[in-house]
Formats: sequence, C-alpha cells, structure tokens
Amino acid sequence: MLTIPPLRFVLQDNALPIPNLQTKLLIGKTVEMTCAFAIKTGDLIVANVIGENGRTYNLSYEAEEDEAELNFPILKSFITRKSGTNVFLLLRIRRGSRDVYFAPTSTVSIDAGVIVVPLPGTVWDFADGTFQGWVPQSVYAGGMVHVVNGSVVVDLPSSQVTRAHIITRPVSVIAGRTYDFSFDVFGGTPAGDGSTLYLTINGSRIGANVQTITNASTQTGTGTFTAGSTGTVHLGIFNETIPGKDNLLFLGNIRMTPRP
Repeated sequence: MLTIPPLRFVLQDNALPIPNLQTKLLIGKTVEMTCAFAIKTGDLIVANVIGENGRTYNLSYEAEEDEAELNFPILKSFITRKSGTNVFLLLRIRRGSRDVYFAPTSTVSIDAGVIVVPLPGTVWDFADGTFQGWVPQSVYAGGMVHVVNGSVVVDLPSSQVTRAHIITRPVSVIAGRTYDFSFDVFGGTPAGDGSTLYLTINGSRIGANVQTITNASTQTGTGTFTAGSTGTVHLGIFNETIPGKDNLLFLGNIRMTPRP
C-alpha cells in the first residue's frame, strides 16, 4: 500500500486552514504543481484541478522515467480565472496493471485567504456536458457513468450486487453553518432497477432513502448537514442496493444551499 501526499502548487503558501496561491507570483503561461512522491517508469498519473463553479482541468500521462518527485505544469489561464475562489486538487496514480493509489484531496484558495462557499442556490446541472467536478466512484468508475443532455447517466450492465457511492465532489463548508442539499433522479425502465439512493457527507448519510426509481416521474432526494469545522468535505450520492442486473439511472440538478 502506497501513501501519496496531497498534490500542491509549488508557489502556494502554508496558511491555515486553507493555503493560498497568489497569481501575481506566477510567471509565464504555466503553473507548476508538485507532490513529494517518487514516480516509477510506467506509472499512470491522473490529476484534476476542480473549480467551485464546476470547471475542471484534467491531466493524465504515463511516466517515461523514474523521478524522485512528481512535478508537472498546468495552464496559468485556468488558475487566474479562479481568482477569489477555492480550487480542489485531486491526484491518483496507477502502478502496474491494477493497483491505483489516491492522494488526499487538498483545497487551495486563489488570491484569497478565506473560505469561499457556493452562493445560495448553487446547482450542478451538467448542462455544459461535463461532470462539473463530480467524480464517479468504485464500481461506477471506468467509463460506466456519462453526462448526456444535462444528466449524469449511470449505466452498469449486469452489475454486481454491492453498495457504493455513485459520484462524489469536494465542497467547502464553514463551521457552524447548516447546508441543505438535494438531487433529482429518475429511472430507465417502468419497473425500476431496485436502486436505493441517499446523500452523504464524508461517507455518512445525511438524508432519507429515495426508492422505487422508475421512468414515470422524477424524484428528489434531500439531505441536511451542519459543519463542525471549517474546511473541505466530500458530498456524495450513495446507492445502498445496487441490483444484480442492469443498473440504469439519470441524476441531475444537485443543489447545495447554505442557510442564512
């Protein structure tokens, strides 16, 4: 089992609770990123820089030689457009044909020293055809989830009976504030596939079950969370009863609303 430190910007500071990157320090057209982890030839590096508005910078490549430390550039223009907000840095490394290792998600503010949370009424509607920062998990990773016509389409033919998160996303929260969450879902068949969905924060349930999900009408799942500390948490949609047959669902309009 490999332990990978969090991905970071070379020029970010060490401020707490969230480090900050000042774009005025950046020179040229790229921003250097680093991780204090030794890379081996053939390692597959997959990095994601996720903005709070859902825009994501994705990079993947295979290492051509051993390196004592992981270093790579990303476009400066992507980061400067995030000024005044937070970005989330994700990193995973595949070593060999099957072993995949994940670094902890890190949060960095851009040109700011404070947490920036989504505005009331923030909706991830997937209308731009991207995942808007959401990441498929477990059995749903590897091309089993797609964005089509404003919906996250879950399509697992002959799926294994198990329970797992479908998608998750890092979000910023402030200590003591309460947040309301919701999502829309409908099924792919008149009878439904037997899935049972609910919302989670850091893997723990925050809402009631959504069941009997058919193509007759859209259902809405809801959840509530009060932050115990300021920082980053992972919002997720969990499937409690993945059926042992075709698993077909359509998710959309995921909302996060801070209460006054």
